[in-house]
Amino acid sequence: MPGTRSICAALVLAACSSEPVDTATDTTSTTSTTSTTADTADTTSTTATDDTTSTSSSTSTSTGPTTTVEPTTTGTTTVDDTTTTTGTTTEAMPSGPDVDVSDPKLHEFSFKADEADPAAALALGNQLAQLDTSAPLQGRLVVYLHGADQPSTCGSQAHGVELARMGFHVIHPCYVANYGVGNCGDDIGGCRLEAFEGVDHHPFIDIPPADSIETRVVKMLEHLQALHPGGDWQYFIEDGLPRWSEIVISGISHGASSSGVIGMNRTVERVVMLSGPLDSNQAWLKADPLTPIDRFWGFTHTGDDQHPGHLKSFADMLVPGEPFVVDGAEPPYMDSHRLVTSAPTDNGHVSTQAGSASPKEADAYVFTPVWRAMYGAE
Repeated sequence: MPGTRSICAALVLAACSSEPVDTATDTTSTTSTTSTTADTADTTSTTATDDTTSTSSSTSTSTGPTTTVEPTTTGTTTVDDTTTTTGTTTEAMPSGPDVDVSDPKLHEFSFKADEADPAAALALGNQLAQLDTSAPLQGRLVVYLHGADQPSTCGSQAHGVELARMGFHVIHPCYVANYGVGNCGDDIGGCRLEAFEGVDHHPFIDIPPADSIETRVVKMLEHLQALHPGGDWQYFIEDGLPRWSEIVISGISHGASSSGVIGMNRTVERVVMLSGPLDSNQAWLKADPLTPIDRFWGFTHTGDDQHPGHLKSFADMLVPGEPFVVDGAEPPYMDSHRLVTSAPTDNGHVSTQAGSASPKEADAYVFTPVWRAMYGAE
């Protein structure tokens, strides 16, 4: 784990002291008055901006003919001869998805949760997906989780397109996120884990398997395989479950905290938390993660009134490094995974994902280098 960077701490303290707090936050209803469990700004993350626009019109244009291509044309399958040796047994490593790149373009999809799975009954908004076959492919899937409440369109179209242009497969599942974390008492992690697994972990909520994040991921991938077989979306399913070792779990606000819980309970490729987590003083933050902690990344804006809580959660989780201000800096940010910005924006909480609140220079997002570092874009 990287050592303490005192210069980074000084930078972020200076930024925090000079940046005004953004008080324009939304709220989720709870019956708790405990301030440490406030998940209060989540609903702004996806429903109050124009970056969640449905893309259903592009679905029909992205189902071109499937052809078999050589591994070297995909940018991800050149490692299909890689092997690992354990004792006297040699096993082939996964080669990556075999993507048809014969018609290079951005493919976008939008469909209801119950279109992908008739058993789905809750959180039935529009689910998004993106893949850009004109980009050098990463061979990894990003599962991007929206904030609190139940948006009509889940995730962020703008952020998904940005990730697709980096070469990732991207999906945005709808999931149950309107229960109000204050109602979960001192076990918010239990509520988040039930929303993920569809298994009983907390008495306050009742989320069946068909409406869980884990099932939604599989059903989305199966549906996308039918819509766009050339994307080889089924590669990210293994034995009926998500192939977590090839998946980046990510999200904003409520979705950031839930991504952290998932990283604690599954071995994922990495965890990317935007404007979160905020479950201050909750036990799950200090648990032993199944995903190595050096694969966790967090990004927070000093103009977000939740910013101090984000910093505390990073520290509780032992995310590598000290808070590092990325403004004017270049990766690798002194190897810190606790990244901070004070870039001008009218909404610090939402600015950490691509979209209308995220600052730009010309036509490029200012945070693109930050996102590339966090998501591991090669």
